[in-house]
Amino acid sequence: MNRCPSRQTRTGGMMLPGLLLGLLLTLPSPPAFSEGRLAGTGGVSSINGSGGGGLTGWATLAGYADTGETSGTVYASRADVDDFRLDVFGASATFSNRLEIGLARQHFTIKAADARIEQDRFTAKWRMAGDLIYGKLPQLSLGVEHGRLRDTGTALALGAADTQDTDYIISAARAWIDGLFHRTTLLNVNLRRSQANQYGILGFGGDDPGREWHAEGALAWFATRNIAIGAEYRQKPDNLSALREQSARDLFLAWFPNKRVSVTAAWLDLGAIAGQSDQTGFYLSLQAAF
Repeated sequence: MNRCPSRQTRTGGMMLPGLLLGLLLTLPSPPAFSEGRLAGTGGVSSINGSGGGGLTGWATLAGYADTGETSGTVYASRADVDDFRLDVFGASATFSNRLEIGLARQHFTIKAADARIEQDRFTAKWRMAGDLIYGKLPQLSLGVEHGRLRDTGTALALGAADTQDTDYIISAARAWIDGLFHRTTLLNVNLRRSQANQYGILGFGGDDPGREWHAEGALAWFATRNIAIGAEYRQKPDNLSALREQSARDLFLAWFPNKRVSVTAAWLDLGAIAGQSDQTGFYLSLQAAF
């Protein structure tokens, strides 16, 4: 039986990120971290569950594990625009700076109806070749992101062909220590093969289906060793003729007080969502690495 969007429970959701931040800032950075990877080069956590930026994953792997090491991350994020809100909670593990696996739960709230749609995200990313900073090749990664709706009624009612599917992503990233204005600068580009409607929250495929390649890009510039500013851009599939989708973009500020903690804030422009145009607002993410 298809599940309808569940009613949102009001449990002080904004208190959790604040308490998490207060706890993390009191913890010392552990000595086991590799000194070979610079603070911030592990990125943050995307709304899809993979490591990178907030809007989309990058070729970088989450955390700071170098060769022979293992690291993990946990995070909570909120994207709040005019008519909708997306809360994401997740965790990932990276092994020997080669393989990243992750799991996330998305809670999408329709504000006017006070209703919620939930989706599980399972991600994996393999660093195929190259290095983020050294060598001739940029870091090249291959990723998969599988989405599975827990609340299927809305997606099927809108004409989605399926309630679970997998995206395939090819990514390349390079960081220059002496980049723009002699500051560390990171550039990432993705090609994503996907038929997800609104990141899978409205299902996959539809009456105008077709799995196609979509472009994504990100630029991050480190104003200091601990503060990065930048922008992201993401094309999206357009499978539902009644609910056209538009590309998404953001401008972000990320703070890395140490290798254990990151805090990211951003301005979002997600375009039209479920027939509601001009969905702009803010994004906030807190991540802990260990």
